[in-house]
Amino acid sequence: MKLLIWGISNVGKTTIGKELAKKINYKFYDIDDEIIKMYGSIDLFQEEFPNDENRFDIKELIMLNIIENGEKNFIMAVSPIFSKIIVEELLMTNTESIEIIDTPEAIYDRLIIEGEDALEYKEKHKEYYMREIKWDQVASYNEFKNISKVDISNQNIKEATQTVYDYLKKNSILK
Repeated sequence: MKLLIWGISNVGKTTIGKELAKKINYKFYDIDDEIIKMYGSIDLFQEEFPNDENRFDIKELIMLNIIENGEKNFIMAVSPIFSKIIVEELLMTNTESIEIIDTPEAIYDRLIIEGEDALEYKEKHKEYYMREIKWDQVASYNEFKNISKVDISNQNIKEATQTVYDYLKKNSILK
């Protein structure tokens, strides 16, 4: 099984994907990790491809290469940054897709801001971050309506991983 775990930033797709992959003994891929392997860092990648559209194209190529040439059984964490056409093509191939969803508050709590006054900065700009999270959720939902949703609202990683595992078993995705 080739499982793609979709979700907005900070929803937990990488952490859940890694834990689930360990639990079922699958290979785990994260597009950002693949970018770092190829370009040295996300910053260097962004410097080489300053245009968002070019970066998305490269990420799509990486994802498609893994799907076509990667392990027989794997889990991949994917941000909903890809074109709807690519997503629909993927959904028609031999992959399974789920989208992880959570409450905006839980996603906000996972946000990591670095710097000396990070906590103060984060709290000062909470309204902005909450608005962005909610916008991302609506945009993701509207763009990728055909992807099954798995709600992990306010669960810790262990609970969320089990919720995803149970969903996959119940829906005969995981044999």
